[in-house]
Amino acid sequence: MTAINQAVSETEEYVTIIAPTLSGVMGQFRARGLAAAGYAITGQAARHHFEVADPAGSRDLFDGSAMVAATFRRAAR
Repeated sequence: MTAINQAVSETEEYVTIIAPTLSGVMGQFRARGLAAAGYAITGQAARHHFEVADPAGSRDLFDGSAMVAATFRRAAR
C-alpha cells in the first residue's frame, strides 16, 4: 500500500449496501442510522453483477442476479 492510499484508508470509512432495489438500499441506510453517523453517498447508486475472485477463478454472487449497490463514506473518527 502506498503512503497516499494508507493515509486515505486511515481517515475515511466506507460502507457499501447491496439490495435488490434502490428502496432496499436506502431503507437499510435509514435503518442503520448512517446519516446520523456522518455517512454520505459517494456517487450514483447503480445495478451491478457481483463476482468473487479466488485462486480457482471467479464465481457469481447472488446467483448471477443484478443487485443495486451504493457506497457511503464518512471521515474516520
